[in-house]
Amino acid sequence: MPIARVIMCEQHTEEGRDQLLKEHREAVENGFLKDCEFSVAVRTGDASYMVLTVYATEELADANREARVRWHEARASLIREDFYHEGEVATLIKGGGAPLLADYPARLD
Repeated sequence: MPIARVIMCEQHTEEGRDQLLKEHREAVENGFLKDCEFSVAVRTGDASYMVLTVYATEELADANREARVRWHEARASLIREDFYHEGEVATLIKGGGAPLLADYPARLD
């Protein structure tokens, strides 16, 4: 079952936000996020962003947990506050509205 992580993050400054977004892109290209299915960063305000990252399996998501924590700890001076959520992907729709139920089965209990 795919796993999604959602991070809502507020920074002290716009410059801090932009630096973290740049480093997020680097982490996706060749860092601790390189094994994710995809990761989307959204500027939500002058000094805030949201990141949604999806992993194919729980094992892949768990494999980078320590690296993720270290990444955030190393940048703690830029972060005013952040909220972290994680859970199973129930629905994923890609381009043209075609649901990928075969790859991402909804398990709605």
